[in-house]
Amino acid sequence: MLALRELQRQFVQALFDDAGCVVVSHIEANDVDPDHRLDIYRNNLREGFIKALAIGFPVIERLVGTEYFRQLARQFLRAHPSRAGNLHHIGAPFSGFLREHFAHTEYLYLPDVAALEWAHQQALVAADAAALSIDALREIDPAHYESLRFTLHPACSLVRSPFPIVRIWRANQPDASGAEVIDLHSSGDSVLILRAPESIEFHRLPPDEFALLEAFAEHTTLGTAFERAYAADIAFDLGAALRRFLNLHIFMGLERTSS
Repeated sequence: MLALRELQRQFVQALFDDAGCVVVSHIEANDVDPDHRLDIYRNNLREGFIKALAIGFPVIERLVGTEYFRQLARQFLRAHPSRAGNLHHIGAPFSGFLREHFAHTEYLYLPDVAALEWAHQQALVAADAAALSIDALREIDPAHYESLRFTLHPACSLVRSPFPIVRIWRANQPDASGAEVIDLHSSGDSVLILRAPESIEFHRLPPDEFALLEAFAEHTTLGTAFERAYAADIAFDLGAALRRFLNLHIFMGLERTSS
């Protein structure tokens, strides 16, 4: 007789393997074949997973078609099975999965579209937090600005792509006409995704402003972040960028590092 923990482990393994293994002998038939009983659980697991993934990535589903999306989802399930009952977080590795799946193909834009969709989903469910006021900077001696660290709000994130992912996303929304033809090589996007009071917003950023925020996301100091932004564009205006971002309420914290 298997211990309960081992029996549970074998049962979970049987849901992902198509073979009942040891656990089948511990399932009472009651006029239903034990393998058929397992198939019910397997089907519920797969369908629930596929449905949750489709909810998180409707644009990817529309781009590849429902049947192929289901095939991708089943492969993704085998590679990245859920470790929790809450299926919302299963999409975190999906962009990376697609990048590996479509490497060296003409569909390499799909992982970046998935990254944009995931950022959109994360912005929807991110925790609330008080945004940093522009007054916070006025209270600090400018001589100390270089050592400041900004913390991005949890409801904002950054996605960069060599493809026009924002146009692709918008062209594949339910209310879009579907008539737009998008040249994949027309331009790339560096996008700030943030949760505004009434919607999730996409802000395309120039390379210097994106570099600044990317450095903040890595928790670097303002001095280091400025250097990266300046390297992207020597005409970078730090004051204007900070005012813009503070007005967008994308920072939730500010600290000064020790010298």
